[in-house]
Amino acid sequence: MKNFTARLLPLILLSALLIAPHKASAAMSFCNRTTGPIEAALGYRDTADTTSDDWISEGWWRIESGQCSRVFNESLSQRFYFYYAHALTQTTKDAPPTIWSGKYIFCTDDKAFRVEGDNDCASRNYQSTGFQELDLGANTRDYTLDFKDTTTK
Repeated sequence: MKNFTARLLPLILLSALLIAPHKASAAMSFCNRTTGPIEAALGYRDTADTTSDDWISEGWWRIESGQCSRVFNESLSQRFYFYYAHALTQTTKDAPPTIWSGKYIFCTDDKAFRVEGDNDCASRNYQSTGFQELDLGANTRDYTLDFKDTTTK
């Protein structure tokens, strides 16, 4: 009987792992639905420090055409997030590459970055870049943003 139990124990443990509830994976993803590669950045309020009102900007995620990238790996706890992206190639020969931008200023860099704070960008050797606002509403915990150009239907 002892030998039988010893052989059965791994199967019982494996079964318990397979049927145990899994934590839902919530996040923000960017998907490139354009005809060429893009680079994207994300802006959000820092919620790790509840005494801080600092903003965080992060980038660059290079996302190939038809691909997606997870840019925020936590449950979305804020109503507003911000994004900026630019196409790395022209969609037509007579038009400049597409840019998705807005009026909300965040700091960015030429290389991969994570910047705390959204003011005094130039004095900290960053660029001031206009991000677009994304209103997720009050209860969204997982979101995918699709970037499209005028040639994508």
